[in-house]
Amino acid sequence: MTAICEELRSLTIKNFCRKIITLARESGGYFEPIAREFLDEYYQFVETLRIRGLLPEGEYRQKGNAFRDFISELIFVRSGGTYRLLDKKVRGYTERNHDVDLAYVVGDTVLVAGEVKMTGSPPHRRGSYAQKERKTQSDLDKRLKEVKFTAVDLKLYHTPNKVIVKILSNNGNLLSTDLPLWWDEWIKASIPGFYSFWASRLASGQLKNDKVVNADNPDLLLDKFDKLRKYNNAVGVFMFREENGKYVPVKTERIKKLNLMIDDAIDDLISFLDSYADSSL
Repeated sequence: MTAICEELRSLTIKNFCRKIITLARESGGYFEPIAREFLDEYYQFVETLRIRGLLPEGEYRQKGNAFRDFISELIFVRSGGTYRLLDKKVRGYTERNHDVDLAYVVGDTVLVAGEVKMTGSPPHRRGSYAQKERKTQSDLDKRLKEVKFTAVDLKLYHTPNKVIVKILSNNGNLLSTDLPLWWDEWIKASIPGFYSFWASRLASGQLKNDKVVNADNPDLLLDKFDKLRKYNNAVGVFMFREENGKYVPVKTERIKKLNLMIDDAIDDLISFLDSYADSSL
């Protein structure tokens, strides 16, 4: 179990984490008003050193843990200090342990679990040579499969039978023959509620023979994140790319239209917890 920011081993990442935690508190737990400030802090504290080859790989990978702690703080602040979600090992149906980034447990009941991911990386010095930027698309499919499996495996193990019976009947009418409706209802009502949060750096690519190659396709990525909601209760996405020596948000309006905003996912998570707070499972 991880205390917010303080167990991060890299001093650089820990300082970045402290900065964004302060932003989370100042915003009242809302991400959208501080999105650009988040990017400024990320670029200044993490990416600038990475680009220069001054932040080792092992330290750089801890950026995801800082983002995890940031999302946890947004939830905690937005819920008025009611819900603190932390990383935890949680048992699944086929896997004895899933290491989830976010978990809220009451007694022996895992009410909410989730994953937090940062994807993509900038071009950077690596010893004597220059490493190309890494696309978000490079390993996104693998990460999406992991998140889908974790969500379903946890729900299969932790959802009580009486909740399943309730899902299967709609005013006495069984929904078992209508698989899409049955599935959507099961994902929505089963336990734990499962949420994923993504901060994705989009590769701008390189110009080759008058064509841009090796660039991320934001619309393709959003289609994948949108379909992930068939497996998660909600998905929160933030995409950005480098322009003129700084990071800027990408596709904000389409993300909002698809209900994939980080703030929307946090609202759903808190509502899910509120709905079970006083219930007997």
